[in-house]
Amino acid sequence: MEISIQSAIQEMLFDNKARGLSKNTIIFREKILKIFSVFLCQNDILNINEIKPIHIKQYLVDRLECGYSETTVNGHLRVIRALFSYCINEEYIRYEEAPIHRVKWIKEKKMIVNTFTDSEIKRMLHYTRKRTFHTIKKTGKGRTGFCTKFVNERNYLLILILTDTGMRINEALSLKLENINDSQIIIKNGKGKKDRIVHCSPLVYKQYLKYNRAKENYFLSNGIVPIENIFVTKFGKKYDYRLAEKEIYKIGKAVNIRDTIRISPHTFRHYFAQKLVRENVDIYMIQKLLGHASIKTTEIYLRSLNIENEINKVIKYSPLQNLD
Repeated sequence: MEISIQSAIQEMLFDNKARGLSKNTIIFREKILKIFSVFLCQNDILNINEIKPIHIKQYLVDRLECGYSETTVNGHLRVIRALFSYCINEEYIRYEEAPIHRVKWIKEKKMIVNTFTDSEIKRMLHYTRKRTFHTIKKTGKGRTGFCTKFVNERNYLLILILTDTGMRINEALSLKLENINDSQIIIKNGKGKKDRIVHCSPLVYKQYLKYNRAKENYFLSNGIVPIENIFVTKFGKKYDYRLAEKEIYKIGKAVNIRDTIRISPHTFRHYFAQKLVRENVDIYMIQKLLGHASIKTTEIYLRSLNIENEINKVIKYSPLQNLD
């Protein structure tokens, strides 16, 4: 049965929406498949059953030659595999005829990820906490002082949560008011649409209360009703991860984080994981706290931190892996 590549892509993306895949996943797949289809079109390949293993391999090599990393190109291959899996399920192509089975993953370089030191974390926390003490000046129509106080309290709370829980930035920014109490934070619809619970330290909850007070003062003074997310913009809308990344980068630069460290929300997650490993926390507990679906993902994630001896110790003494 002949079906055009464009039709197959359109159907697959619709199927992904119907299955409830995340918006970001669908946008990413659409972007990759658009690039892939353009490449095939340039080689006069318009139908799914015309694609051969060599065409996919040529595409991957082309991506590498364009400067994409091995990890990124494997991400492209993963999306292409999803497309052929859909076509097989819909019986547009027979399983044994699918070219994707004869295309191997690209060997990736073992990347060593450096993360923040305790000193750098302390400097960022001290810097953001110090800014929350700014005096409020009730001048001007927009009450700039209330806005500054709200923004600074928000930034401090976000860094506290990222440091203390290791949650993903999108998980933090999606938190609702009812998701936090004085002992725990409930992460709803995390990656893979899974819920999980993480510890909420007294320091985090105390700052949460202070932030809520500053937020309420600011929005009441401006007649704005914000959405129910914990983290919001000064307009009461959801705080976008790009804005959060920008703020964290500015804070990192202000306290002279090393140039070799990527100043981003995800680096706090690496820091959190590394601290747990150094404290000999059970690897299955680390998996649960990080929200990884597979223990293998956790092991790969941790090994990128270049703490091999500590990781081997954690795995060796894991209670679940040493049951009689």
